[in-house]
Amino acid sequence: MIAAAGFSAGESGTGAVFQLSGGVSYKSYFTGIGMAYDRYEYNSFPLFADLRKSFGNRQLMFVYALPGYAFRGKFSREANFEWRRVEEKVRGGFYMDAGMGYKIPLGLRYRFVFSAGYVRKSVTHDKKYIPLCNGEPCPNGNPDIYKFRYHYGLITTKLSWEWGR
Repeated sequence: MIAAAGFSAGESGTGAVFQLSGGVSYKSYFTGIGMAYDRYEYNSFPLFADLRKSFGNRQLMFVYALPGYAFRGKFSREANFEWRRVEEKVRGGFYMDAGMGYKIPLGLRYRFVFSAGYVRKSVTHDKKYIPLCNGEPCPNGNPDIYKFRYHYGLITTKLSWEWGR
């Protein structure tokens, strides 16, 4: 089992990241599944596969990849402007966290872990502008729909607590 906390940093600032994953180990390999809470820009809940490969005699260094899908947290907003109503929705998308790290053993079953990597996160933001007639939507007014697709490339650092064999 692995519990991690850290930060992702990009062009729009920084955001906290919390991850929890579990799985099985075989020799120098680890595979499992996990979930996270990612607060960078649009909050999301990634669900991912956890793939790791350790190196060295004591297998303290490792590389990892966490491919998955980032589900969007609750977001839906409507606002009225002078002449139109705006409806907004945000949807999740592809998620990938990959990098390397180092384990510090604390007995046979526990390890403190430092890791750094690169995160790729995709989000779609839909905005629908509906023309208003006397404060109500026009029956034959066609809405203007805009889709904004964001693809974030982030640097991440995490501290983790690993327990189990």
